[in-house]
Formats: sequence, structure tokens, C-alpha cells
Amino acid sequence: MKNLLTIYKGQELSTLSQDQLDQLSIVDIHSILLVEDPEKIPVIIKKLSQEKLLALVDLSSWNKDRFDVVNFTTWLKVILAMQPFEALQQIKRLDQPELALFLTSVVELSWFNVEQNYDGNPFITPDRTFVIYPREDDNNDGESEIYRVAVDVINLSYLESTQYGRSLCLDAMKSIKATDEEDCYRVKNARLADEGIPSYIDALELFHYEDPTKLLKRIIKMVGDKSCKKSPPISEYIISEFAVVPKSYWDSFDVSPELLDSIQVELSALLTASVVMNNTATAGEKYIREVIERSKNYFDLGMELIKDNTSVRFNELLQYVQLRHIFRLGFSLVVDLRKNANNLKIAIEAMKRPDVVTPDEEEFIKKLTLPIPLFQKTLLDKAIPFENLVQLKEARKMLSELAGKVIKTN
Repeated sequence: MKNLLTIYKGQELSTLSQDQLDQLSIVDIHSILLVEDPEKIPVIIKKLSQEKLLALVDLSSWNKDRFDVVNFTTWLKVILAMQPFEALQQIKRLDQPELALFLTSVVELSWFNVEQNYDGNPFITPDRTFVIYPREDDNNDGESEIYRVAVDVINLSYLESTQYGRSLCLDAMKSIKATDEEDCYRVKNARLADEGIPSYIDALELFHYEDPTKLLKRIIKMVGDKSCKKSPPISEYIISEFAVVPKSYWDSFDVSPELLDSIQVELSALLTASVVMNNTATAGEKYIREVIERSKNYFDLGMELIKDNTSVRFNELLQYVQLRHIFRLGFSLVVDLRKNANNLKIAIEAMKRPDVVTPDEEEFIKKLTLPIPLFQKTLLDKAIPFENLVQLKEARKMLSELAGKVIKTN
């Protein structure tokens, strides 16, 4: 079977060829660029293929379904730091509708009238065709860095030709932000999907709650059902090194070599979806690894619960059961615990007796009620991670004892 995992690890991006960079996950490329020597970043960008560059820019330039002007500006600033000819070549490689969306989000364009006196200090294009002001609805002004970047992009476009400069300005002038943003969003999703990055909505499906008892029964029934028989992936996958689980992880599950590659890819895809769901695909290595570890714990909990409740061999189970069901099983166990903790918290608040629980017990309940799977970017406030069923059962027991204590007090 063809090896579906293609990963380059521990190499400087600036030393890789375009072909090698094409085999890297854009999540890995972005995480490296965050800590890369600024002088090397333009070199890396120029080596990226058209498809890779566009996907990389899209990865950080959208906040769910909204275009992020500030992050898009960061890419433009890197490009504008190059020599004019090189910068122009990179500007022309960007998605032009997305570039027009940026401009219409930042500037107001109108036709230049030689007989009109213009207030302030607007930018007038070299061909004296357009007058450009900052958009007032963004509390912008002529000194805004984002506005200056927009003007620099337009000015640079005229270096290519008057026709190209006018075309870019006309695209921005005719742009209807809400409509064009929706169009660009669809293109962006397709582009990232080609890179193995699901949309936020697709990733959200992974974290759908199901009753753990019913889901466990359904999973067991899938084994041996011909309609549930899985097919192996048929295309090559580019997986982030953060999302790859070592082959040694599967040793205890007695997974056959014929099934191993397929299962690795399937789990890596789930973990990538969890990174998207947690909004950490561009947050840096520390955050990505934290999300991956937490999300893998959900899968581990699901696997452990199945093992405790069936004698079916995992090698057979994994031929029929989609890994997302196992992931969701573990996730739903944690959600159930959170629901119970939240009910207890509400009961304590209703009693108006905060002294019913000790400060440590109150902190324990608070930790259990924190949002999952999302948590604050600071990593200071986050839900309690559960690595195995023993920890989960212990937390459930403690919560039950606290509930009994509250009931007696009431």
C-alpha cells in the first residue's frame, strides 16, 4: 500500500525546494514562520508554489467566515518589504478577488475630478484617474498603517502598467463587500480543503454530542455490518507533524500493518479538525500541541470505554467504525460530566449558600464547567483534561459526593 503520510521534520524552510515545501502542511509552515528570522520569510514566500502561497495566506486571513483585514495586511507588509519588482510579482500571485476585498475594506475610491478641491490629503493614482481616502466607517485616517499599505499596493500595481493599476482599482470600486466576502469564503474553503484543512463548520461536526450509552451500542453494532465497511484513503495526504500519532501508539491495539496507514491518516485528519475547531491553526506550536493532546484524549477515552464493554478485536473494529464515532464517544463522556457539574453549580447558586462547598471544591466545579473543546488563548483557564477513564470516573465520583452534600444541606 502506498505510504499516505508525507512529512518533512526539523528542516529549515529556506533550504527546501518548492517541491519539498509543497509536501509540507500549511499548518507546519505557518507555525515555523511565526518564529522564523524575518529576513528569511521573503525567501520562503518566493519559493512557495501558487497553490501553497494562497492556502497559507487564507489560513490566517479568515476568522471563521469573516475576512481578517489585519492578518491579510501582515502578508502584504512582508511582500512590500521586497524589492519593487519582486513585490509586484508576489502581489500578482495573490488571489485577486481577495485583494480587491481587502482594498474595499480599507479605502474609499472615487473618480478623480480635476475641477474639484479635495479635503485632507487623499492619494491620487499616478494616472490621475482615482482619488483614494481611508474608509470612515473603520475609524481610519491617512496615518493608519493599514491604509498606507493599501495605498502602497495600489501604487505598486501602477508600476506594472497603467492598465493593471486601473484594473485593480476598478475591482475594488465595484466590489460589494458582503457578496464578495461570501464568494471569497467559498473559494478559501475549497483551497484549504485541498490542503487537508476542513472548514470550521465541517470541523464542528466532529464535536457533536451524542448520548454515550446509545453511541457505544451503535458502535458495537457496526462491527461486521457490510454497509459500515470502510474503504482506505485513495489519495496522498499532507498531514501536519503535530497531528501524526506514532505507529507505536497502535501496538497495544493489535492493528494489522495493512490497516495501520489508513488509520493513522484517519486519526490525523480528526486531530487537524480539532485544531481548526479550537481556532489554533495559526496560534503557534505550543497551542497546537496542547489542542492535539487534549483532543487525542477524547479518542483515548472512547477507545478505552469500548475495550471495557466488548470483546471485539480492535483490528476488526477499526475496519468498520469511523474514528470520528470513537472520538465523539470520548468527547460526549466529558460533556456529560460538564453538564452534571453545571447543574450542581446552578443548584449551589440557587441556594445562596456559597459556604456549602470549600474553595477547593468550588474551584473543582468551576474547572469542570469551563467550555470544551474551546478554551482561552492564554491557556490559563481551561477545562480539566482527562487522559483515561480512571480519572474521569474519579471526577464523576467526586462530583456525585458533592451533589449529595448539597442535597443534605438543602
